[in-house]
Amino acid sequence: MATRRNPFETNRAAGQQPDIYDSLRVAAPRSRSRQWEGKHQSHKAVYRGVDPTLALRVKTIAGDLLVPTGEVARFLLEYALQAYACGDLNLNPRPNPQRLRMTLFATADTMRTYEMPVRPKRAKQAAALWRVIVTWRCFPPELKNELSALACEDGLNVPVGELITALLRFGLRAYEMGLLKLEPAPKTASFTFTLVQEGQ
Repeated sequence: MATRRNPFETNRAAGQQPDIYDSLRVAAPRSRSRQWEGKHQSHKAVYRGVDPTLALRVKTIAGDLLVPTGEVARFLLEYALQAYACGDLNLNPRPNPQRLRMTLFATADTMRTYEMPVRPKRAKQAAALWRVIVTWRCFPPELKNELSALACEDGLNVPVGELITALLRFGLRAYEMGLLKLEPAPKTASFTFTLVQEGQ
């Protein structure tokens, strides 16, 4: 009886053909350089608690205009901050008995007394807005600092997500009414040489 070859053996006989998969194997991919992201980390804004429907509308407008989402959010927020500085936008924080901070969106649930009614156990609650995280790039650090200063304890004392939601709502309403116009401009990426002949 002939001896059978072990299929798991890695050593090949001298006359045996190389494995077809050996020639297809590629070296491990190179790790990607993250230097650009590291240098531009200050131009990235991450906010928690922004209304997802408003963030989606900002993304839709950016897609229609073919510009980065962060630039659309930036212009909407800057417009709303200018309106707030001029007195056209009124941000009145109210006490929220369920939290230490104030709120801009007082509802019947937040204005009730400390006697909380018992809810049925199977009642579905809406997803908490603080779980929603929005990330925008091309966002100036000065605007991030201005937003956080306005939302801090010395300012309105509200969560930053609520402040951005209120400002986005105002800016989007102005955009839809035609008071704010967003006009994309072409961005020059590089230069090229042109041939200039003498005598022309």
